[in-house]
Amino acid sequence: MDFRESASRRWILVADGDEASARFVASFLLQARLRAYPTARGLEAMQLVGRFRLGLAVVDVHLLDMPGCDLVRKLRSIEPALPVVMTTGDYSPATEVQARQLGIIQYIHKPIDLQRLDRVVSRIFSPDGETAPRITVASDGNAQT
Repeated sequence: MDFRESASRRWILVADGDEASARFVASFLLQARLRAYPTARGLEAMQLVGRFRLGLAVVDVHLLDMPGCDLVRKLRSIEPALPVVMTTGDYSPATEVQARQLGIIQYIHKPIDLQRLDRVVSRIFSPDGETAPRITVASDGNAQT
């Protein structure tokens, strides 16, 4: 089965050590009628994997209880084809290299560029690589479809 075949029925995990940031990104995705679940903890994220079919994970480099790269490794042990976007406020090249070695599809510096995230999400959740409905980012930072 093609991973993207049923991606539109899957959840987006938003794991960020900054709880406000996790809620902000999840809210942005929810406004676009996507199903997103925010968490600041890797252990909670792992519990979600057992409850929901993930179509995408947006993982910050720093979580409250573990490094984001450790969470990505754990997610990949369960779902090797899971697309992962890493986010960070850390501009260290070594951090980016470590994240990219995990096979992430995008590395986004904070503050998160919502239009860039939109392009990634649209690409992941489009059937057979076709262009999916785009999320429009209004000047107030709210998402519109």
